[in-house]
Amino acid sequence: MSGVRSLAALTNTASTSRVLNLHLVAVEFADDLARVSSPFFFDTLLNRAIIIKHRLRSDETYLLSDGTAVATKIMFPLDRADLKAGGRSILVNQMGWRATLCDVLGATEAELQKDFEILEMLNELPSLDPFLVREQLRRYHHHPADCYFAISPADNARMQTFTSNEMAPLIAIAFGSKVGTIPPELVKKLADALLSTNADSRLDPLRITLGLEGEKFTQGIFSWKGFIYYKWQFSETFHKLTRISSEMDSIKIKGRMDKNIREEIDDLKKSIRGRIRDSAKSCQQVLSLYDDAFRDLVDKGNTAAFRKFLLDAPVLFIELGHSMGIISHISSFWAYRFNKEKEANIEVLEFLDILREFENGLAPKRATMVTW
Repeated sequence: MSGVRSLAALTNTASTSRVLNLHLVAVEFADDLARVSSPFFFDTLLNRAIIIKHRLRSDETYLLSDGTAVATKIMFPLDRADLKAGGRSILVNQMGWRATLCDVLGATEAELQKDFEILEMLNELPSLDPFLVREQLRRYHHHPADCYFAISPADNARMQTFTSNEMAPLIAIAFGSKVGTIPPELVKKLADALLSTNADSRLDPLRITLGLEGEKFTQGIFSWKGFIYYKWQFSETFHKLTRISSEMDSIKIKGRMDKNIREEIDDLKKSIRGRIRDSAKSCQQVLSLYDDAFRDLVDKGNTAAFRKFLLDAPVLFIELGHSMGIISHISSFWAYRFNKEKEANIEVLEFLDILREFENGLAPKRATMVTW
């Protein structure tokens, strides 16, 4: 049974990268024919579940034998009309999880084979941000409806100002004005439209400016929204990474440390700092490709190049999503574990576990492919 407060809060406060709320999609897009014809999961009940990237608590680590610290949790609300009632949960790869899921859904393993493959793919990803998930699913030749790839209400609210600032130069071009002369309410209106699930008529001025129609416009807007999302996420995370790098040496470690443990801690801290720098550099390099294309559009009016970039670039979300997913997890967990309101000390073995997990998470990984 889940905690009442945590499950009820998911609809409004959870971050996009942590939660895939299929329950909310089913409610908000109940009459959407695309949702019905192109579901995320093929099983109806599973397609109304809540998928969560969940950091295992100390009393939960025994559930998984692979030593992972972040698991993929499948939540089934007991009462779809009242999330405060809690729900039943299953962790992907916990002992007997396939049989348990079959029992919950009333289906056989053969009937759920494609859904199992999707769940295992999600489990391999470091986060559930919609741009990473959508591009990875496309690699698996699976194309759920667009409504499954929305940004959460919580992130939407936090991104509002950043998105308005990012869009302002293109809006100025669309209306034949200078940046700063466009009414703020118009910029906000278009930013709201960009962050919404569908590319609706409010974005017509940008559609005309970019010279995109129909499905290509929808794909282009999704791609643009993805780069804005990652730029915002990186700007929110970068200063936290700097804090981690400096604070690793100031944490007070309790307990006996012999020479081998001290050397391992020093080696891990050095490795983590290097891998954080590499991940941040990788994100910056990919984001700079977008910045260059956007600057070329704003400064030179090169709409054709920016249009092509938007349509071709979603493959970059795989690299961006993996890098951002890992560093976001590390920065958020560090901030939680070593909160300023708590005493910054830790038992030596717990500190070792955290450092080992961070290093393992930052290690380069290759995505596996599944062909249906």
